Amino acid sequence: MSFTQRNLEFLLVKVHVYVTSSEYIKLESKLIRLESFQSLLAGAMEPLGTVTILMIICISCLVFLAVRSRTPENAKQLPPGPPPLPIVGNALQLKTNNLAQVLQEFSEKYGSVFTMYFGAERIVVLHGYDAVKEALIDRGDEFAARGHLPLADDVNKGLGIVFSNGEVWKQLRRFALTTLRNFGMGKKSIEERIKEEAQFLLEKFQDTQEKPLDPTYLLSCALSNVICAIVFGKRYDYNDKKFLSMMSLMNENFQVFSSPWGQLYNVFPSLMKCIPGPHHKVLKNNLALREFVLEEVEEHKPALDPSSPRDFIDCFLMKMDQEKGNSASHFTIENLAISTVDLFAAGTETTSTTLRYGFMILLKYPEIQEKVHEEIDRVIGRSRSPCMADRGEMPYTDAVIHEIQRFISLLPLSIPHAVLKDTPFRQYVIPKGTTIYPILTSVLHDSKEFPNPKEFDPGHFLHKDGTFRKSDYFMPFSAVRSRTPENAKQLPPGPPPLPIVGNALQLKTNNLAQVLQEFGEKYGSVFTMYFGTERVVVLHGYDAVKEALIDRGDEFAARGRLPLAHDVNKGLGIIFSNGEMWKQLRRFILTTLRNFGMGKKSIEERIQEEAQFLLEKFQDTQEKPLDPTFSLSCAISNVICAIIFGKRYDYNDKKLLSMLSLISENFQLFSSPWGQLYNVFPSLMKCIPGPHHKVLKNNLAIREFVLEEVEEHKPTLDPSSPRDFIDCYLMKMDQEKGNSASHFTIENLAISTVDLFGAGTETTSTTLRYGFMILLKYPEIQDGLLKRKCMKKLTELLADHEVLA
Repeated sequence: MSFTQRNLEFLLVKVHVYVTSSEYIKLESKLIRLESFQSLLAGAMEPLGTVTILMIICISCLVFLAVRSRTPENAKQLPPGPPPLPIVGNALQLKTNNLAQVLQEFSEKYGSVFTMYFGAERIVVLHGYDAVKEALIDRGDEFAARGHLPLADDVNKGLGIVFSNGEVWKQLRRFALTTLRNFGMGKKSIEERIKEEAQFLLEKFQDTQEKPLDPTYLLSCALSNVICAIVFGKRYDYNDKKFLSMMSLMNENFQVFSSPWGQLYNVFPSLMKCIPGPHHKVLKNNLALREFVLEEVEEHKPALDPSSPRDFIDCFLMKMDQEKGNSASHFTIENLAISTVDLFAAGTETTSTTLRYGFMILLKYPEIQEKVHEEIDRVIGRSRSPCMADRGEMPYTDAVIHEIQRFISLLPLSIPHAVLKDTPFRQYVIPKGTTIYPILTSVLHDSKEFPNPKEFDPGHFLHKDGTFRKSDYFMPFSAVRSRTPENAKQLPPGPPPLPIVGNALQLKTNNLAQVLQEFGEKYGSVFTMYFGTERVVVLHGYDAVKEALIDRGDEFAARGRLPLAHDVNKGLGIIFSNGEMWKQLRRFILTTLRNFGMGKKSIEERIQEEAQFLLEKFQDTQEKPLDPTFSLSCAISNVICAIIFGKRYDYNDKKLLSMLSLISENFQLFSSPWGQLYNVFPSLMKCIPGPHHKVLKNNLAIREFVLEEVEEHKPTLDPSSPRDFIDCYLMKMDQEKGNSASHFTIENLAISTVDLFGAGTETTSTTLRYGFMILLKYPEIQDGLLKRKCMKKLTELLADHEVLA
């Protein structure tokens, strides 16, 4: 889950949070304060006598020497590191209030790969971008195992998503990612659930009447509720007792994990199991959390509908049912409970803490807050909620969000990794089972990539022209295997791309089908190409297309990115929208068109009526040669006008002719070299003058035409008798006027209407023109059609309409 623009909008537009400097210091120290190991050890030893202490030290030294004597042969090839002390290893050398600085000093002395000991546990530390990237990205498979964290292992027993290993981790991770990625499965997508919860959070902030507040509790509730909505299919009131109990248990566990007690448990697990303390509550709390989850699971079972899963639990139960004959399956009730708790633990604390830091940073830098505010107003405005599609149009806001995560470096150390066999790494050999700690702070604060890394500067993620700059050094939670699929080596093969232009020069636009046919024969029915730096996968042939778009349609349902279309439509409308917006608009339009007998005329009758006008136009030529292009375009557009506006236009009407001219020009520009270049090099083409800039201007003129019709409809709208598509849409808007997250807006009505014209006019009229030419070329087929009995029968049925000549 990520820190979205909507969260930021609350902060900047709607919420006034007043934090004094003392409160700022108090909150920041509360977030990062950790007691030192020395004081805890000293406090634990006070009740013991001197003789007892000496005995413990002697025994511990013997244990330490015994452990060292069993160190494998290749330990001599381990990376160097600071000499460890008996029992505690290097723990006392780590100052928890300045951990990054200590590790920086070690790396300067011993190199970017060095060895340390937490008690008797040997770990290898990776410091700096090059070492982290080489291990976790370039050689990710060798370092993919999860490292040993005794407290987490004792709580989860090697199950769940976060602390499992091997095949359990692979299967659960793949399932969770696929389920969350495809989450439009119920009535609401993840984005919709975030928007909905954000509205509840905003109302809670507004209830404070601009008084000072600590947002910690409200932010945690909001984030947990988003996860509840995804996992359980419902949200909880912020005062719900069950919900508050769950929040309390998770918060207590997080505090214990990061406390000295939790750290000591991970260093001396056998000893800490015998010592009383708050660390024992973690197991008890986790059992209570699992009970909470299992109650929800039991409630889900009776109402589960495999054809319409509502949430993550439904999907998991369906997967369990699919694998019920597999005795080795990892999809068990216990794994469902632990995976669900993992989702809460991983999502709630990280995101809410990031938001709190974001609030404090923006309060400290009002000039940055003002720039973000200006961009929100310019791109989103005040009439609608933000959506993920806006992200590409908001480079400064995106940069601020990235810089917040880089600057605070929330997880200085990544979750530990491990090697499952003796692994050569640089000039060393890391023994099997060694825990690996990548130091993410060393990457996020690398001065080579981020000038002045200790300063908060959104410019770290901006090019000089103000566009967003991606950085491979951005690793707020872990290093991931590039920004490509899980392994770029597993991509389909394809023709080798050239720098900058990719495969663009290999595509002959005058014979594109033949070129793609040759590629299909050479590389197979699924192959990879590059349009500029944009990677595309091509499906060639019936089997590949059917498997992707029919057999696995849900996985391939999203709309691909076409920069020119995206810049024109801003992610709105029917054709180029995505996610829940696309689903709702598409469902509404299909239903409206399917049921269109709602006025005096059905769609079929409108087509027959327009066909009669077109026939009269053809007859007026007195059988002289003609180019039917203009008349066909008028006829098809008039059918769409009749459905959308409830009326048709004369073929000489100036408004109709103007709209047809704009649609035709846009279609030509989209398919011209200018439009194709824009889709390959959007940032460059925005700066180059040319006819492609007319597309936006033309589209705005077409929308104005539509909005004039909408205004004419409003005074005479009768909800009991809608006349056309606009009437139905206005009625839908009225039904959803209390829903601030509704997609049924005037802007979406205008763009959806333009989409219907764009999709219907050019395609249908061009098909008809080709049909005429083909029948002229093959008169025997034309004669055969006229002589067929079915044609005769059709003529009889439609004789009253005189449609056929």
